[in-house]
Amino acid sequence: MERTLQEFLGIAWPDRTRKPRPKGLTMVMDNGWPVSFVEGMMDQYGEYLDVVKIWDPHLRAPEKEVRRKIDVYLKHNVRVQPGGIFMEVARLQGKEHEVMPRLADLGCNVIEVSFTATNAERNMAKEAEFIGQARKLGFTVFGEVGKKFHENDSTRKSNTEIDEEATIKEFKALFDAGCEKVYWEGHLLRNVMGEDPERLLASRVSGTQQVIRVAQEIGVERIMFEVSSLRPVLNRRVLQFWLMTLFGTEVNIGNARLEELGYLEALRSGSHPVHGFGQAGDYPWIRAFEDGKADQAWWSEALKI
Repeated sequence: MERTLQEFLGIAWPDRTRKPRPKGLTMVMDNGWPVSFVEGMMDQYGEYLDVVKIWDPHLRAPEKEVRRKIDVYLKHNVRVQPGGIFMEVARLQGKEHEVMPRLADLGCNVIEVSFTATNAERNMAKEAEFIGQARKLGFTVFGEVGKKFHENDSTRKSNTEIDEEATIKEFKALFDAGCEKVYWEGHLLRNVMGEDPERLLASRVSGTQQVIRVAQEIGVERIMFEVSSLRPVLNRRVLQFWLMTLFGTEVNIGNARLEELGYLEALRSGSHPVHGFGQAGDYPWIRAFEDGKADQAWWSEALKI
């Protein structure tokens, strides 16, 4: 990694794990940015991006441009996966055996095994078989737990309540089948915990506790916590911040927006304000440094107010 501006200036700053990192992973949604923009973003923040999801709008883009873009990501040691819907549709059409080699040819090296867009009941034996096939082709496999809507989601008892036993069982089944990481559906998390400061603080004794119990059972470092990129910017920001207060600044965050990589790193460093949490969200690392407590869990203050 090239010398950063912080290193040039000689300013003390919170540590950040380096790639290839086992935790603190960031996955972004590339929703169709031109190659020139991606090149600029990777030159500036490529060290902080671990996985990119080439989202569905790319299906309308020229193949040669998608290849050019994937090459840029690979040059910066970013793992590339197609959107989960790619494979959900391919599997529904019985074309997964044709599609996966073509994805490998494009440069994709991660496959997501999700089940969010269908009302059918998930068959974990079939999922395990598919995961095995993807791994034989050389793909790393990331699973996903939960659906975007609570109807037909076996991991939820209602829109705002997790079925903890079913959730843990599905996580474990995906890991046992060979998944490296498993995404936790972002729309589920925002409905269970909230996505504004008032609801998030109120959920500390309800939905948030369910998320904590599941994460402790599975292992926080194995879960990629999604924060929907389609929600308003302030909702995204406070939920990303909340996950850091729960699990630390090296929590795995999924579905961030490519253009917001710098903002996300500022949140991880505690150098960016998040309104609605009082002083807990007001430049927390800077205040901790001022008080001589920068080596403590300064990110967890929101849970105490």
